[in-house]
Amino acid sequence: MLRPDSFGNMQLNAGAFFEDIDTTSLGLSTTAAQFATILEQALVDNKQLGATIGGGTFAVTPEVRQIEADGMRYPVIGSTVFDSYDVLLTTTIKEFTRDNIKRCMPTAEVEPATGAIVFASALVPEHYIPSLGWAGQLLDGRLLYVELQNVLNTTGMTLTFTDKGEGTIDVEFRGHQARLDLMQYAPCKVFFFDL
Repeated sequence: MLRPDSFGNMQLNAGAFFEDIDTTSLGLSTTAAQFATILEQALVDNKQLGATIGGGTFAVTPEVRQIEADGMRYPVIGSTVFDSYDVLLTTTIKEFTRDNIKRCMPTAEVEPATGAIVFASALVPEHYIPSLGWAGQLLDGRLLYVELQNVLNTTGMTLTFTDKGEGTIDVEFRGHQARLDLMQYAPCKVFFFDL
């Protein structure tokens, strides 16, 4: 049902994707204006993925398991278990840069002799993007930031090019937990920044 504040809670436009925004110092008192300043600095520091098309998607999907027992005909409160969450940020990138190739293919390396990009097969912890996020705005001016931790694009990289069009790269960034003792939480956070 439509409420007086319904429109203010609606998310507008495609937003933007950022790499390695430091969220450790953010708190309940961080305002939308303060976070906007952080995003502006990220643009200066080249931490944005650049132009995208088609917006993006944030998905948190639980891996669901039902505990079964004799005599149980339906799921009962307490019988459903969320074993883990699959956390994804997806978009289609339009800027074909060295940085974006590295984001898309975490094992990409620059060959010293030629400057060409080559793809190693060994994946090591340093290849994970520490954090990748999406920033968007609500109609009332508040900001929203979705952050995934320890991120890999797990779909590889396909550069699609067309006649009378621009090349695009579809990506599916997946969050990973840093340590086993953090398994009770999904590797993501959603921040709201009030005016």
